[in-house]
Amino acid sequence: MDNNKAWTGKTGGTKRMQQSLIRIFSHVSPCWLYPLVVLWVIGYIIFSPKGTKAIYYYWRHIQKRSVLTSCIMLFRNHFEFGKVILDRFAAYSGRQFKVRIDGEELINRLQQQSGGFIVISSHIGNQELAGYMNPSKKPMCVLLWTGDTETVNTNRERMFNKMGLYFLPIQKDGSHIFAMHEALCRGEILSIHGDRMFYGGRTLTASLMGEKADFPEGPYKVAAIEGVPVITMFMMREKADSYTLYIRELATGREQGDTNKKAVDILNRFADEMGKILDKYPLQWFHFYQFWQRQEK
Repeated sequence: MDNNKAWTGKTGGTKRMQQSLIRIFSHVSPCWLYPLVVLWVIGYIIFSPKGTKAIYYYWRHIQKRSVLTSCIMLFRNHFEFGKVILDRFAAYSGRQFKVRIDGEELINRLQQQSGGFIVISSHIGNQELAGYMNPSKKPMCVLLWTGDTETVNTNRERMFNKMGLYFLPIQKDGSHIFAMHEALCRGEILSIHGDRMFYGGRTLTASLMGEKADFPEGPYKVAAIEGVPVITMFMMREKADSYTLYIRELATGREQGDTNKKAVDILNRFADEMGKILDKYPLQWFHFYQFWQRQEK
């Protein structure tokens, strides 16, 4: 796998800055700081050429906008990402957001069953906020990359524990796979990111919005082998203090066929749902690195 596609990013800002944001948001709404995001956006566009090039490609070749429009949307895309990050820090401070759930009956049905199920999530919208705003009726094991900043990791764990979630660090040797299986055997929910590679690994290819892209094989192979229901969630920002959580089914757990076929089928359904949500919320695509195969050329 191309190492350029392995995720190694961290949330920007110093430890002091991040802790200050949490204290500030305990008193004011994050929307008061949105104007400051403009300065961050300008700096990021200038000093992070790989991220800038990746988002420009998304608008120019995937969304098929003109050169001028792609440049404008590039700025707006970064601005939207900055607001999502501020909302995350506001959640750390205890601020609540209004969340409308589309597909609530599906998650309620699965939560009432005795067996476990899998949530395959993406880096579209504000996925982390979904865990902070919706208490789980079942224990949820969240597979996470823990290479982010100390402030983010500490507050993430605190918020997860508060909502009945716990995180499982991704290990280079792949030993986290055994803990994932055990969580499902206990009837828990297993949450995995399905659109980003960590530490390399094998990939599967799917069509996303008309172009081929590589996805990590692991989440889909695990889902196929375990034979449990699989869903995806998209936590999409509507406006200040307001989100919509979309929940969609990817597999019932009763599918027939060999492991490879089932894995590919789940991936294709996931990519299809990603495309649908991006049609509705194109600005909330937050992959600041080369994602599509043609983008590498």
